[in-house]
Amino acid sequence: MRMLEALVARWRDHQASVAALRELRECDPETLAHLAAELGMSVAELERVASHGAGADRLMARMIEAFGLDGEKLRQDDPALMRDMSVSCSLCGTKGRCARELDAGTAAEHAETFCPNAPTFVQLVADARH
Repeated sequence: MRMLEALVARWRDHQASVAALRELRECDPETLAHLAAELGMSVAELERVASHGAGADRLMARMIEAFGLDGEKLRQDDPALMRDMSVSCSLCGTKGRCARELDAGTAAEHAETFCPNAPTFVQLVADARH
């Protein structure tokens, strides 16, 4: 049953990515450029995030929790950092491993071997201790 749930979640994420990319491509170039600039990225980066990022927000929230960090506090204290980590997570090619490690409860322990945000999480934990 767990495998079926994972497949359904992946299918929904894929459909969300397709829809997000379609929505971006329906924007006129000026609006798209403005949106990308507001997010601090190029149009190409925005399109890559839209096409690869579905589900990343859930994984990142779980990873933040796995490290014992407060996601809401991070969003309030440093929205630019959260945006950068979100982009990195969205573009990450190891979402499957991330989900498996999170499910197994080993994500924080092994993150440095697969998570592009691991160094940031480790630094945030160290900063929180001081």
